[in-house]
Amino acid sequence: MSACADLATEHISPVLYGTKVSQYFIGVTLIAMVPELPEIVNGIQFALQNNMSLSIEVGSSLAVQVCMIQMPVLVLFSVFSPGFTLLFSDLHLWSSIFSVILVNYIFMDGKCDYFQGTVLVVVYFILMATYYFAPSPAGC
Repeated sequence: MSACADLATEHISPVLYGTKVSQYFIGVTLIAMVPELPEIVNGIQFALQNNMSLSIEVGSSLAVQVCMIQMPVLVLFSVFSPGFTLLFSDLHLWSSIFSVILVNYIFMDGKCDYFQGTVLVVVYFILMATYYFAPSPAGC
């Protein structure tokens, strides 16, 4: 996964020099979402079939998969690979904390409806707008 992300960032870098799109936005949307596209499509299909509970469960299990499997593997890879460094800014930290609190609040009652799904989508678009307008880090 990290090797694919590294290749993708190398090939996206020349495109970014001619545009005003932030590297944060590209990293959060394209590089993070493309490998998880099958789960996203399944979640959308379940929502279209009026099965919102299963749809949000698929989406949350996607996030748990990233947190429990992919992130520890990336941290271990960065320890043993001297040229690979992980950079976490304040924006990443606070958006992750906010997302965890929001999803915990959504799942607290054990039920799900379209309002809760809509709230999650609106918060996602707000975070994407934040990443779109955030300046790119100096070290990248």
